[in-house]
Amino acid sequence: METSRTCDIGSRLELFVDRYLIKALQGGAALQIHRPTPREEALVTDRPWEGNMCGYVTVFEDGGRYRRYRMYYKCSTCTLVDGPDGQRVEIAAPLRVALAESEDGIHWQRPELGVLPFEGSTANNLVWAGEGPRARGVHGFAPFRDTNPDTSPEDRYKSVGAERRATGSGLYAMQSPDGVRWRLMREAPVIRQGAFDSQNLTFWDAVRGEYRAYVRDFRSGPGGERRRDIRTATSSDFIEWTEPQWLSYPGAPDEQLYTNQITPYPRAPHIFVGFPTRYTERPWSPTIEALPELDHRR
Repeated sequence: METSRTCDIGSRLELFVDRYLIKALQGGAALQIHRPTPREEALVTDRPWEGNMCGYVTVFEDGGRYRRYRMYYKCSTCTLVDGPDGQRVEIAAPLRVALAESEDGIHWQRPELGVLPFEGSTANNLVWAGEGPRARGVHGFAPFRDTNPDTSPEDRYKSVGAERRATGSGLYAMQSPDGVRWRLMREAPVIRQGAFDSQNLTFWDAVRGEYRAYVRDFRSGPGGERRRDIRTATSSDFIEWTEPQWLSYPGAPDEQLYTNQITPYPRAPHIFVGFPTRYTERPWSPTIEALPELDHRR
């Protein structure tokens, strides 16, 4: 989009993600999205308590008393078992959340935190397994360091998460003084509208002075079919949230979206950037049939 009006940006930095602030491009100048460059493996999840399926990784820079960067990730064990309708995937072990730390974002360590036991020992980096028999708050756990100037030291770190079996359970709010020891902020879910069986994000919006949540849900498509998409809500206290509203994507392809990966851009926090995962229904093909465990996938 081109504009002929003048935009007063004061002294703030701007990120040229589109043509909103650009009147013309000349001399070969262009807006170019660069591809990320794969590097070495940062963390190999091979500890016994991490299981065989880790995911939903959250990384942020922490200005607190610990190492500079923190990484939270889900640990679980999946096994194939015979069910009445054929083979299915079942989570055989409880979901847990682990914490790794780094000074440079490249070399990571697992601190022995002494918080949760695994096979009789707390010499591990586990920090959270949810609360109660339904493991409230463990699924999709995605914490952040709260920079709200009015927050207290007791809830400097916050997160949302669903129950172990996430669908329809709602999102619970958690708090921690150190990012290691967590507890529920309220017994009941704080957000109830959504699917929640993925990584749902929250953060403090310093420019607008409010908390913001981004959650996955289903909406009706042109033919009445269910389609995966993203909604957003706001809160002044992290407990009471507005009704989630659907995002819109003017000029974008018609696609289903899963996880959202939305965050304020560090040097221009009035702009949010997102890296959502496209959801694609893959038809049967020779490539699909060449993958392992064909009977299970059928």
